Amino acid sequence: MLSMRHIHFLLLFSILCFCVPSAVAAGPPLFDDNMHINADRMSQNQTDGEYTAEGNVVVVWQGQNLTADRVKYKAATHVLHATGTVVFTKGTATLKGETLVLNTDTGRAEMDATLLTAADSGLTLSSEKLIRFNESEFSATSSELTTCDIPDPSWKFGAEKLKVNLLGYATGRNVIFYIKNVPVLYIPWIAFPVVLEKRSGLLFPRFGYSKSRGMQLDVPAYWVISPSQDLQLDLDMMTRRGVGTGLDYRYIRTRGSEGHIAPYSIYDQFEERWRWQLAQEHKEIFSRDFNIRMSVNATSDRSFLNDFGEKSGDYNRRSSDTIVNALKFGQNYAVNSYLRYNEDLYAVDNRATVQTLPSIGIAGVRQTIFSTPLYFDVDGTAENIYRESGTRGQRLQIFPRITLLPFRSSFFQTTLFAGTHIRGYATDNRDNTGKIQASDGDLTPEAGVRISTSVTRIYDTNLDHLKKIRHELIPEIRYSFASEQDQQRLPLYDYSDRFIRQSMFSVSATSLINGKFVYGDTTEYRDISRVKLSADYAAEGGRRDLLTLVDSQRPWSDLILESDTGVTKFVRATFDARYNMYEDHLSTAVAGVEVDDKQGNTIGAGYQMARNQVEYFEGRLSTKLVKPLHLSYTARYSFDRGDFLEAVYAAEYRHKCWSVNLAVHQRPGNQSYTVNFNLAGLGNK
Repeated sequence: MLSMRHIHFLLLFSILCFCVPSAVAAGPPLFDDNMHINADRMSQNQTDGEYTAEGNVVVVWQGQNLTADRVKYKAATHVLHATGTVVFTKGTATLKGETLVLNTDTGRAEMDATLLTAADSGLTLSSEKLIRFNESEFSATSSELTTCDIPDPSWKFGAEKLKVNLLGYATGRNVIFYIKNVPVLYIPWIAFPVVLEKRSGLLFPRFGYSKSRGMQLDVPAYWVISPSQDLQLDLDMMTRRGVGTGLDYRYIRTRGSEGHIAPYSIYDQFEERWRWQLAQEHKEIFSRDFNIRMSVNATSDRSFLNDFGEKSGDYNRRSSDTIVNALKFGQNYAVNSYLRYNEDLYAVDNRATVQTLPSIGIAGVRQTIFSTPLYFDVDGTAENIYRESGTRGQRLQIFPRITLLPFRSSFFQTTLFAGTHIRGYATDNRDNTGKIQASDGDLTPEAGVRISTSVTRIYDTNLDHLKKIRHELIPEIRYSFASEQDQQRLPLYDYSDRFIRQSMFSVSATSLINGKFVYGDTTEYRDISRVKLSADYAAEGGRRDLLTLVDSQRPWSDLILESDTGVTKFVRATFDARYNMYEDHLSTAVAGVEVDDKQGNTIGAGYQMARNQVEYFEGRLSTKLVKPLHLSYTARYSFDRGDFLEAVYAAEYRHKCWSVNLAVHQRPGNQSYTVNFNLAGLGNK
């Protein structure tokens, strides 16, 4: 099958252009009240009832135009005959030919030396003869198809005979693909479904080479099953691995429900075993306040993505998660339940990985307590924890809170809260120390206060486009307290099973800058900068901050700086750093800058560092300045490894009617190349 973009519209147009009324009148309008004609000379033969229009003939009817040197119409036989540079025009499409014979009663029409073009798609179809049998069937002989400029196209398809049934399929015989009039591919017979809304058929193959997979040829086929369903089939041939097959089935259901399922399987001849991957997404919308979502990511083995994930970009995924989630919410509450199975691909094996099968949670939105200034809200979860190795069982966590808003105005806000963490466990008592009981629980109180204010000032500027600047400064102080509890008797599934005794002060200051920009008659308000500086002080107890590397026995946390700045409309810079005030160095740093001219040219750079753990630099570039090439480059360099983690070079040569893509992927231990060809208007779903 061959997919031809917009050809279905053009073929349908050629049929519609032959539809004319069957009655004729003797002057403007000449044939009937719906058809108007102008010509240098018009006459009528009273004997046989034939009407003749000659010289610059223009016929207009039902949004269609016909021009010719001479038009004859016989009322007795309902046959219209046009000769001499016949041109049909409808919308952006034009049909040209030397002669036209049309029976306005049966609808049968013949046109010689036809040329069909459409300005919006650039597609051109020429044939020696075009025959219309009825409203849905016609044929073209000695036809040529291209989206390039004629008369010297860069490529074209030629067919000895093309038959089209708009209710079924179009078929072609003896099809030849030409490059600059040189035949390069012969297809004895070809067929493709004629579907006006979508295009179906073969997509263009992808070629490549990989050090680990050898030569590669991926042949995709696309099938429109219905307006709400489609399917893509991939035949993935690799000289060192074998032949893989992949499917991607997509569907749309009622009320916005949708999903897709994409299995892939291969008999890996290098490892002599079957290997597979399953990716699935589904969203079922039952009502405005109830939905279910499902996501499946499963593989046959833990190294599958490393060997075959480059195609989908998943080769460096840390884990594969399968999740089923149901959400029901109302005005004052939300109920959430889910199943989660996690495959930790960085662990030695998956035996100790915690699986949640299932979890049910409820969240109550903050509500006033009668007519008092007090508010009540609650969060809670009940979970079944499973793992092959280690303690497993059930966990219940509930956190009811009461909040007081004693002072609140336009410039000063105070919030106080107090609550109790309620936890209960039922386990299988698989702990070797014997400390964990089959069932246990505890109560952990927590209280806190938050005080913040806001100071705002507006400045006028004398800049060309930036007329006003609004600066807002938000200082904030928070305090939280949690009592000390003996938790050694409780099982440890994850970090939420251990509360840390703390008396913690947090201080922060946030600076927000917004601008009013005027471009002629257009006014635009845009965020310019957000900078936040914060730190925690532990009066006693410890802290839980997974990104802070300060010793928990030291009271001050890292000093944290976060910023996001739009230097101009086209330049954005971000920075997030944590500074260890005791050892006088950065603990972590994430910095990035991106320049985008909104014309297809971008450049960006990023740096990430966690002291003694990871440090790497990332750069990316994409440009259209070297016409007709579109170039891109992406690389990640690891300072701690002293090597590139990944480098991708890509170049696309774009012609008006075709393009070719070349990409080189470099990863430690593997290098691959891919080549894609695209013909404009063809081979795209």
